Amino acid sequence: MSINKLQALLITHLQKHGSVKLQLPDGMVLEIGVNQVDKDGELTKVDDYCWVMASRDDRMAILDQYNLGIRFADSNKALVFEDSYVDSEGHKLRRLDVV
Repeated sequence: MSINKLQALLITHLQKHGSVKLQLPDGMVLEIGVNQVDKDGELTKVDDYCWVMASRDDRMAILDQYNLGIRFADSNKALVFEDSYVDSEGHKLRRLDVV
């Protein structure tokens, strides 16, 4: 199946159902949606909005146009590393790793 056909199928599904959840190898779950919670607390499909969530076990990374978030189990064994650096094009970037 071509990439264009797969993309068209995914977009068609999102427009019809609002979200899709894919079970990937090794227990990874990828969710993509074009819906938001409205003022009444109901999920509604929204034009020009998308979110992506990747999770495995008790770890999750979430991205939308407003937020970039991570969630993980609170554990004394977890190490949280934060760094700031400048990339090869001169852009200031921040990095956060949880090990």
